[in-house]
Amino acid sequence: MPSVTIVIPIHNRASFLPRLFRSLSQIDYEGMEVLLVDNASTDNSLSLCRSFAEDAPMFVRVLQEPRLGANQARNCGLRVCHTEWIYFFDSDDELTASFLAELMPHVSDKDLIVFPTVMCRDGHCRRRDFVASSSPAAQILSATLNTQGMLFRTDFLRRIGGWNEELRVWQDWELGVRALLHSPRVMFLDEKAYHRIHLHADSLTGPTMSSRLEERMAAMRQVGKEVSRETERRALYLRYCWLCGKLRQEACPCVPALTSLFSEQQPVPLWLRFLGNLLRRYVAWGGRGAWRIALWFC
Repeated sequence: MPSVTIVIPIHNRASFLPRLFRSLSQIDYEGMEVLLVDNASTDNSLSLCRSFAEDAPMFVRVLQEPRLGANQARNCGLRVCHTEWIYFFDSDDELTASFLAELMPHVSDKDLIVFPTVMCRDGHCRRRDFVASSSPAAQILSATLNTQGMLFRTDFLRRIGGWNEELRVWQDWELGVRALLHSPRVMFLDEKAYHRIHLHADSLTGPTMSSRLEERMAAMRQVGKEVSRETERRALYLRYCWLCGKLRQEACPCVPALTSLFSEQQPVPLWLRFLGNLLRRYVAWGGRGAWRIALWFC
């Protein structure tokens, strides 16, 4: 039975932890370990984690990462992980009890397992958009590979550098692109969606696209440094256009420029600019599924 460690960064999440702990306690998988990484919390999150570790039905270890940042906490867990597989989860969400029992039989010779999750907001839940493709361009546009939807072979994740500690939002999107650029042995399991991912005003990425905008742009600039093929850069440009459409939809006066990505040395073809302009307007008018349209041209 393959062994797996679940790493959960925690920063001032005391009000959410009871729900998380209940979902952890319902998982029945013999080879599971849990690392709760307190990330400089100022509430009683650390004491709640320690209490849970004492009574939990599985092995739970509580770590402390004084450097503030979810990626710093995740890499803290990655450094001490000794199991074959590693999985990352967020402290304000709920795990599916059958998750590991259903996924672990499929890991065998893979480096990465990708699967859908369920997004919940204000009591309404839906399956997150999912594209079973190992193309980095598809990840750039669809963001299918997200924190709760990726199960990594530990050695593979270490080999590609772990989580980027310079990024504060969209870091799982960037990690997904970087992982696919390393041509992993990947399996997509899309028959069932797992977990309940709760979106709320205090979520890490913020309630709108205009919130934490510069940090989103930092993630896009980082991906721009990593990709080189035409299809990937085309996809990144269209994602930029999608973001601009979202900002216009939110009546945000600032539409960012990606001069470092789309410069005079690497001009955007006229047809792609035309398509990008249509995409911006479509998204600004409230059109849905723009990323699927963009995929046709990548």
